Amino acid sequence: MSGTYNETAPPGADIRVEGIRQGRDWLFLVSGGDAHIGAVSTSWKEAGQWNVATHTVPGHREDELSAAMALRAAEALDTTVTVAAGIHYDDLRKEDIAKVVEQAWRRFTIELDRVRR
Repeated sequence: MSGTYNETAPPGADIRVEGIRQGRDWLFLVSGGDAHIGAVSTSWKEAGQWNVATHTVPGHREDELSAAMALRAAEALDTTVTVAAGIHYDDLRKEDIAKVVEQAWRRFTIELDRVRR
């Protein structure tokens, strides 16, 4: 899929989120536009406290999104969660970034609700 921004579709319209069970834990893949791995975050509980560790590929900015999503899912599912995120659109206007993030959260919430059932 091309990562070129398309004026006829709203920004982030093609964002995909997939939850994959890993034993008792979960992996979520978050992608849109030109799919890739930009950041990976894992959240786990240790001594009653939720922790998050993130690795970011240089030049990518998905780290805040993956970290927040990993923490939210780990708390909701009460288990270790990893989120791998990679969203890229060529020529995306600055004002559309918030729309892309909003759409990513919308799709993530739907998938998290689905796997909680």
